[in-house]
Amino acid sequence: MKTPEEYVESLRDGRELYIDGRKVEDVTTDPNFEVPIAYAARDYNYDDRRELRTYTTGDGEVGNRLFQIPMNKEQLETRVELLRHVSIISGTISGLFALLNVRDTLGQIKPEYAQNVENLYNHCRDNDLRIAEVITDAKGDRSRHPLQQDDPDLYLHVVERRDDGIVVRGAKLHITGASLVHELIVLPTKSMSEGEEDYSVAFSVPVNTPGVKIINRDYAEPGRSTFDYPISGTRSMPEGFIVFDDVFVPWDRVFLCGEYQYAGTIAHALGLWERVGGLIAMVEQSRLMVGIAQLLADYNGISRASHVIDKITELIFYAEMLRMSLDASIRDFKTTESGMVYPNDMNINVGKYYGASNYHSMVRHLHDLCGGQVITQPVEADY
Repeated sequence: MKTPEEYVESLRDGRELYIDGRKVEDVTTDPNFEVPIAYAARDYNYDDRRELRTYTTGDGEVGNRLFQIPMNKEQLETRVELLRHVSIISGTISGLFALLNVRDTLGQIKPEYAQNVENLYNHCRDNDLRIAEVITDAKGDRSRHPLQQDDPDLYLHVVERRDDGIVVRGAKLHITGASLVHELIVLPTKSMSEGEEDYSVAFSVPVNTPGVKIINRDYAEPGRSTFDYPISGTRSMPEGFIVFDDVFVPWDRVFLCGEYQYAGTIAHALGLWERVGGLIAMVEQSRLMVGIAQLLADYNGISRASHVIDKITELIFYAEMLRMSLDASIRDFKTTESGMVYPNDMNINVGKYYGASNYHSMVRHLHDLCGGQVITQPVEADY
């Protein structure tokens, strides 16, 4: 397993990154990436919650529990608990587990596809690598299919098939932390139809692969006071716009190529594990919102007002509904043909939908309880 220092050093691999209109010469020393890298590197401190972060492999070695394939309810529960304590750089390991979810199906298409998934899993596990799940295309006019777009590159697609691999072109958007991982797992964004074989492609490439260019957007400028910005000042993470400029992918890194009937299957598998991580984050955030609401009420001396009690009660209901959805998804787990267990997708989807649909109403309650403090609170420099 890597140390935090080894993780940082591993990012010096010639990856092509951009931010604020300039090329990033060394991501490990660039001020825009200082906070994100420090945040991600903490996941490599295996002495912190060691019993939770590590497990004993089948070979008797100590491994990173991120790579433990859950085979029963207890291991699934432990995995969910682990995901509560890691950054999104580690949380996006879900892309790898999405492939494991459909490995048996891919093997029925071509045995090589299933073997490629197995090889990627072993490679990431043995080298303690982090991955990004790369799925959302630029899309352009969403009322049109990929082939109907004015620009064929608005959806990532195969432009050449060779004896040793394929060449792909296009772009993927909204890829959180893409510049700070080691592997990109690229999957179809949706179901495809006959005639869209070139767009029905799934594969993995290292971030430093020639032709891969990541344009970063950061919402938290460097040097922010952690007093004034306790969250973004310590946990910011850049968003990546990934350009694939005629990128070569060897066949042993391809999981789907042309089998359009299965593009939706892979997209759905990623959606499940991605929503698992999203629901875990919502559960944690909702608990924090309840605590903030009660603290604001106590601070302002309004905790006994009936309308305040109503708001806090509604926040508690919100938090408990999310927690119960997550708990139910683990209790009603499902199992793949190869024995891997995974959360119940119906419970996950219902919980995620409920959380997203009611989120803004819950934030409004916090605004009401806070009043003008959020605007007039002095900054750290004023004290």
